[in-house]
Amino acid sequence: MLKRTAKIAFLLLIPLSALATPKETTTFQVVSSNTRIHRSTSGSVFTYTDLMLIQVNGKRLVYECVQRGNICPLVDSGKTYTADRDGVFIYISMSSPEVKKAFSVKFRQVGSW
Repeated sequence: MLKRTAKIAFLLLIPLSALATPKETTTFQVVSSNTRIHRSTSGSVFTYTDLMLIQVNGKRLVYECVQRGNICPLVDSGKTYTADRDGVFIYISMSSPEVKKAFSVKFRQVGSW
């Protein structure tokens, strides 16, 4: 009975591991970006990148910021950045004066151009 349970569990885990994509570090160049200005009722104002047109490994892709609170970094056109890539998501590491530790900001691929 224990062998049968282990066999079933093993057979269920194999398909799940095949679907999992490992994170990889990638370098991309920003061709163009769309920035937005966020204003709150408390008087806080900041600018963030909403949409990026990037080129990575010869492919031209479009990514949008999907981070909660619109705390996406500003990216400059023509500059090269490094990010962790996991499927259709990339994670750009950034820091802010309020947070002492670096954190990752999530962007999602929405198409190509």
